[in-house]
Amino acid sequence: MSNRISVGVIVALGMLGSTVAFAQTDACGAKKFTKKIEKTMGAAEKAFNAKQWDQVLSSVAEAEAAGVEQTEFDKYWIHEFRGRALLSQQKYAESVKDLDAGLASPCMEEGDKPARQKILLQLAYQLKDYPKVIEVGNRILQTNPDPEIGVYVGNAYYIADDYESTRRVMKDVVAKQEAGPKPPDEITYRILQGACVKLKDNACVAELLEKLVTHYPKQSYWQDLMGLLMAQTKNNNQLLNMWRLAYGVDAVVDPAEYMEMAQLALGQGLPGEAQAVLDKGFEKGVFTTARQKEQATQLLNESKRAVTLDKSTLAGQDTAARAKTTGDNDAKLGAAYLSYGENEKAVEALQRGLGKGGVKNADDAGILLGIAYLRLGNKPEAAKAFNTVKVDPTMARIAKLWLLNT
Repeated sequence: MSNRISVGVIVALGMLGSTVAFAQTDACGAKKFTKKIEKTMGAAEKAFNAKQWDQVLSSVAEAEAAGVEQTEFDKYWIHEFRGRALLSQQKYAESVKDLDAGLASPCMEEGDKPARQKILLQLAYQLKDYPKVIEVGNRILQTNPDPEIGVYVGNAYYIADDYESTRRVMKDVVAKQEAGPKPPDEITYRILQGACVKLKDNACVAELLEKLVTHYPKQSYWQDLMGLLMAQTKNNNQLLNMWRLAYGVDAVVDPAEYMEMAQLALGQGLPGEAQAVLDKGFEKGVFTTARQKEQATQLLNESKRAVTLDKSTLAGQDTAARAKTTGDNDAKLGAAYLSYGENEKAVEALQRGLGKGGVKNADDAGILLGIAYLRLGNKPEAAKAFNTVKVDPTMARIAKLWLLNT
């Protein structure tokens, strides 16, 4: 991930007002221009309302050159006219001094200050003045905890390589936005994720990747998430279920990944699943080198031989499982049926086993039942099955991610 995440900046004149209003505070003093420059400032106002920016600048320069002692009111509107005109001409760096002065003036109404602060924040970001972004943004956040402001501040901290502050600010932003009617923007999650990566906070990274695949499901996010979770798995059963999920969301892309998944399935006594995975790899053309093709072919042939033997015993396994008072054999039979694409038989066997009880790995059976229902297009029943996975936290996490497909 790049250490420079961009946030779009839109500086809108509408936030400043496109016409002039003269309702200043009492601290501003007399609310009229000094007589000697009254006509010139009136011309500036007329040009401003007509959006004749060069004329605004010319009139303001003439007023300043008049050599009169300026009142607070005079100063305020000289800065306002010039700052707004320069901003409208997209002369951002030149406009900041005047817009800052307007904000500091006793003549600015309190109600107008939040919009001005936001404009100055956006201008600082546009001009890559990140310390100013942080300063202005934090000042705004003290009285207005606006998540949009937080994004600017968090991103400025990120660009300044202050990842602790980025994480602190962006966690608050994400929490506030998630409490609203729609999820945070993708870039908002990415800024926080980037900070967590830099801080080696893997729990935070995984949490953010889960949010990204939930709301912005890209293959790259799934691959990153699955890689991170696989590194934390404790046994082959968990790992195989991780691969099943990755396979189900089309996040298995590397030749070695196809072969690892097939080997795990074969090791778990599911040659049909191993063969299906390898067949898909060959179909997609993932095995490109001679060495890859040789290894994959050897594993595929081994899987096919095991499939021939396994299928010849399925009928006997089915009879024996039905006769058992506990459901572990039914669950194993259901896994076998699922591996051969016999989804209806898989549902029947898995349900029967779970109904009897005594299934040694009920979480695995619940996930497989959910997958079988998904393949049959029955999402409501798939969701019910995935929601039964609760014993093993890792398996429960896998089931939660499967639920995104329901």
